[in-house]
Amino acid sequence: MKLNFILVYLFSCLWLVVSSHQAYAGPWPSLTGYYVGDFVAEHLDPKKDPMHRNKINISIDSVKKDRVQGHSVVAGNLRPFSGSIRQKGEVYVVKAREPGDNQYDGTFEFTVDPRVHQVKGRWTANDKQLAVTTRTYSLQQRIFKYNPRQNLEQVNARTYHGGTVVYEGYDRATNTAEVITPSAFKINASSTLLTSKDVENMHKRDLEVMRNAIYARHGYSFQNREMRFYFDRVDWYIPVSVDVTRELSEIERKNIEILKRYEKHAATYYDRFGR
Repeated sequence: MKLNFILVYLFSCLWLVVSSHQAYAGPWPSLTGYYVGDFVAEHLDPKKDPMHRNKINISIDSVKKDRVQGHSVVAGNLRPFSGSIRQKGEVYVVKAREPGDNQYDGTFEFTVDPRVHQVKGRWTANDKQLAVTTRTYSLQQRIFKYNPRQNLEQVNARTYHGGTVVYEGYDRATNTAEVITPSAFKINASSTLLTSKDVENMHKRDLEVMRNAIYARHGYSFQNREMRFYFDRVDWYIPVSVDVTRELSEIERKNIEILKRYEKHAATYYDRFGR
């Protein structure tokens, strides 16, 4: 009886060692995760085209032997990819393709450097007739965690009189610009229940930013260019999903409704450049 117990114990220990080795053998587990940064169309002039860069999240979901699977989240799109991975010195080289059933699908080629938790590479479109057929990226590994108390901030974009100029918001004919004012940052709509008094005198774009900040805290990837232009420049923002409806809190749901109501009737705010 004692011998049987010892044999069972030894077998259990051996199984744990083998299974642990199978699960964690090799460098692969340290490569998985979110890698976030700018997705850059190098041939576009950043002074003329504000969308020459978008924030992208390349997620390495699994690595098994010489195969890799993952997905990307950028500009309101979530696309899976799969391909090969091989070691080259201290880094790992990935070549992966998106499914090809979407006109904007393409091929990712990048290196993963686990020493600095970095992904660097190029994306090439399948359709060579697209306006942008190549983009480059240098991304850092990031951890996403929903934080309802995450506040908005002034971003590194064109500003005027303390306001952030909205994407394509400058009108040369009238020398005016549509701006997001500091009012958009005054209340956190994920943690504070709004009243009519809080929002009744706010401009339309400020209300829209306040509302979409709720979605941004949940990692929503924006298709809307104006919102993408702003939130892609917010440091804490990480696009992880194209549908966060089920993740919204009760406070957030109520605030979204009141903000939408006031957006319908609010005036768009323009400010004049120069004297």
